[in-house]
Amino acid sequence: MKAHLEFLSKAQTSWQFLLRELDEIPFEWHFHPEYELTFSINSVGKRYVGDNIEEYTDNDLTLIGPNLPHTWHSQSKLDANKPISVIVLWFSHHWMDNVMTLFPELNSLKEKLNQAHQGIQFSENIARQLRSRFIKMIQADEAHKLTLLLEVLVCLQNEPYKKLASSKFHSQQISASQQRRLSQVLFWVHDRFADNIQLVDAAKMSAMSTSHFVRFFKANMQQSFNQYLNEVRIGHACSLLISSEQPVAIISEKSGFVNQSNFNRQFKNFKHLSPLQFRKQWRNKTS
Repeated sequence: MKAHLEFLSKAQTSWQFLLRELDEIPFEWHFHPEYELTFSINSVGKRYVGDNIEEYTDNDLTLIGPNLPHTWHSQSKLDANKPISVIVLWFSHHWMDNVMTLFPELNSLKEKLNQAHQGIQFSENIARQLRSRFIKMIQADEAHKLTLLLEVLVCLQNEPYKKLASSKFHSQQISASQQRRLSQVLFWVHDRFADNIQLVDAAKMSAMSTSHFVRFFKANMQQSFNQYLNEVRIGHACSLLISSEQPVAIISEKSGFVNQSNFNRQFKNFKHLSPLQFRKQWRNKTS
């Protein structure tokens, strides 16, 4: 599936809460300018964050930074009689700045927010401790949701974590106008990655000269446009290699590569394995 930009509703709250109840979680690359704190319940599958792919299970608690492509992918439930539940909290950098200004006791969260640009996963131990608070949010009114979120943040500020994506996904904080331009570019990439798009096409779509666009993208995403485009394509290919029996040639085409030899070369460059070796490795993990 193609990735998409997640648009947040304009509810009368300073941050956003979303409960998803699903029978399965499809692979859907997406990104957004906000931070995302996600708590997963009753599912087992794969978590994709930037160039990182890992298995996840119940009580998966992660913090994802702005503009970092990510998705969860699962067709398995721990309890077949209950839905997969995903509790998602979004808040902006500006909101967190205001919270830390108002409550300096939370200033140690700055490190977590900085590292979240690569995505971070918290331990299962703290996730289990916080599970009841996340579940309470489902039925709580807006004011009590806020107090529960603050309790969660207090508990997380000094907790250890594991970084997920590599450092090349460490985007920068940018102005609202720059973010709008960047979101337009990223949405276009995620929507068109399977097409034969080029750097010059991206620059033209952004109404910039090619040289200006190269500097703009590198400054805001900490990697080149072509590198980012190939990461998105490789991520999509990985999901197909793991979840389907489709031939590598078909997966290469569906992922936006002009020919299979280029796909094989790019895949090995990013994953240090051939596509077939990657598929075999994941099959061995789940067998």
